[in-house]
Amino acid sequence: MPCFLPKLTLKVNEQRLQSYILVCKNLQIAYDSLKEELAGQNCKYFTKDSKDDFLLDDAKNVVKEAYIAESDTKILILGAKSYNIYAQNSLLKILEEPPRNIIFILVCETKNIFLPTIRSRLLSKELKSNENKIDINLDIKNLDLAKIYDFVKENSRISKNDLKSLIQGIVNIAIRENQISFNTKEMEHFEKLLQLAELNTRPNNILISLLLTIYLKKG
Repeated sequence: MPCFLPKLTLKVNEQRLQSYILVCKNLQIAYDSLKEELAGQNCKYFTKDSKDDFLLDDAKNVVKEAYIAESDTKILILGAKSYNIYAQNSLLKILEEPPRNIIFILVCETKNIFLPTIRSRLLSKELKSNENKIDINLDIKNLDLAKIYDFVKENSRISKNDLKSLIQGIVNIAIRENQISFNTKEMEHFEKLLQLAELNTRPNNILISLLLTIYLKKG
């Protein structure tokens, strides 16, 4: 079942160059936020989807990459719903004594999945909600075809990440504020729209499909 959450914004402070654990309930949102926040920097991603564990072989690949010498900072981003105990043990030494210019970011849904020895070595941060970043100026209660047309036209050139946030925000408003109940097939349709947004499908097509689904459901 898709997880429709408000847009999350990564807050990076003066301790940015320290390794840390990044906690987020939605791994894909965390990955997207990191790519946006760290754009232009030397990053290597070792991330899994929400169904796969981080295994010993993954940890070995991370260690191998960490020991490739770099003159500038290199950020190694690990991510998974769960980290195998053997993978964590394999990472312990390099997290405690990282090679020069190497920064680790460990993405997870909850930091409690890590061994206490790892948690004690790294800072812990969370992605915080920023619901006001995108203004969803849409009256779903009184939604009609004219309002759909105007809204789609207004948002026809938004970025991929903003489009995904818009999809999630609209569905949230429909469910929480307008008490619209969607069935499994409809929720799966919304998930497919998020996937199409990730593939850079035109916002017009996605938003029309989304809003017509809500309009017909509401009617």
